[in-house]
Amino acid sequence: MLYFAYGSNLDPEQMQRRCPGHVVVGLAELREHKLVYPLTSHDWGGGVASVAVAHTESVWGIVYELTDAHIAALDAYEGYKGPGNEHSLYERETMSVHLTRADDGSFPRRMQALIYLAKAANPGPPSRRYLDAILRGAKHHKLPSEYIAKLAATPTAD
Repeated sequence: MLYFAYGSNLDPEQMQRRCPGHVVVGLAELREHKLVYPLTSHDWGGGVASVAVAHTESVWGIVYELTDAHIAALDAYEGYKGPGNEHSLYERETMSVHLTRADDGSFPRRMQALIYLAKAANPGPPSRRYLDAILRGAKHHKLPSEYIAKLAATPTAD
């Protein structure tokens, strides 16, 4: 299954711990969306990322190929308890992303990928630690430099 990561799951060490053996498909863009922090996480000490509709903006991330076991692990980490479950912290949806740099040398293309969307609850800025995890992943995967600069300028809770 294809999964689009745009938050802390960009961090290669975190993804290796959560989903050992995952495969990086490549760099992708979620058009007409922006990064937001609608949910406060006690584990991270601040807001955690989601995406929201925003004309003329884009969220950059990485598409991973994951197994069913990987998805089950991510469901647990993201607090996803099933479709429409009121106790879920995130919902899962399938969205269209534009693969712009495939790691296997294939052509850029649109694809459907699973994405986790945070439910709004106590929105706030991310912690420095959380933002640093996103930045580590963004730099590791060579997201566009303008996007990395925009991420780096995000105000933090601490």
